[in-house]
Amino acid sequence: MKISELGERKLIKILLEKRDEKLTVKDERIIESYHDDAAIQENKQKYTVLSTDMLIQHTHFPKQMTYYQMGEKVVTVNVSDILAMNAEPESILVSMALPPTMLVNEFNELVEGILDKCSEYNITLIGGDLNENDEIILTGTTTGQINKNIKLQSNIQEDNLIAVTGQLGTPAAALDILNSKEIIDIPDNERKNIINSILEPNLPLKTSKFLQKHPEIVTSITDITDGLAIELKHLQEKNNHLGFQIIKNKLPYNKYIQKIADCNNKPLNDYLLHFGEEFELLLTLDSEEYEQYREKLVDVTVIGRVNNSKLITILENDCLKEIKIKGYEHLKDD
Repeated sequence: MKISELGERKLIKILLEKRDEKLTVKDERIIESYHDDAAIQENKQKYTVLSTDMLIQHTHFPKQMTYYQMGEKVVTVNVSDILAMNAEPESILVSMALPPTMLVNEFNELVEGILDKCSEYNITLIGGDLNENDEIILTGTTTGQINKNIKLQSNIQEDNLIAVTGQLGTPAAALDILNSKEIIDIPDNERKNIINSILEPNLPLKTSKFLQKHPEIVTSITDITDGLAIELKHLQEKNNHLGFQIIKNKLPYNKYIQKIADCNNKPLNDYLLHFGEEFELLLTLDSEEYEQYREKLVDVTVIGRVNNSKLITILENDCLKEIKIKGYEHLKDD
């Protein structure tokens, strides 16, 4: 059965019924509002953090990605921006533009991916919209809560440490594996982990929760969705009296992506600096506070330091050079 045989109202009814089965909210008025024109939330006398992100099928979803994984990703992308404010995610609205030829079981799969990620991140799907389009477009709007410990990107100080969570470059390598006709000789478990980094991205939840409890450690946070180089440029633009120096041999990455880069005739730096889609966090840290907690921040790697050079540089093979800022940008010609 195609979704066009059911229509918007029945599809929304399916979505809401599935959502309601998984609700953990206790306040009946809030629950009832989820079926009205707009949802209400309790005001806890904190800052409300809001973010939105749009994913378009041909741009953001590799052809190997399932409908379930598409649903997962729209939630992950949006929650990532809330974590980048050192805030606690709370709810999400998801609007969908879907082709009328989509099957109902495919729609159900998409919804399950959304709801399962909401459960994993302990947030609630509170609403959205549904429309028709030739390809899938998913737009999420996420809310979160934060007190005075909000971390703005303009808070960076000279001599702060620069650090990242997780590993860099893996999604870029994954996309090349998926698009390559050659079978690259790496262990099957490593191949699966690398491919999953782009098909089923995850967030550094444990580290985020720790930083929420100890906000004194960080001076700024952002996520690495556009590539490390571009994200450093964004930070430098908001702190234009400062410079950012990273060290190549400090960058954390899966050793097998070097082989994947070689097989695709690409420099490793293209993976590490210029691709993105990691959904890891780029942090600037107070050096004294970090030393106090470093043993508990096992997922955090220090890769450089903030200085007053007004430049973005990389130390590689004992040579210091400026990083070329490049990467994909929507609505911009190559």
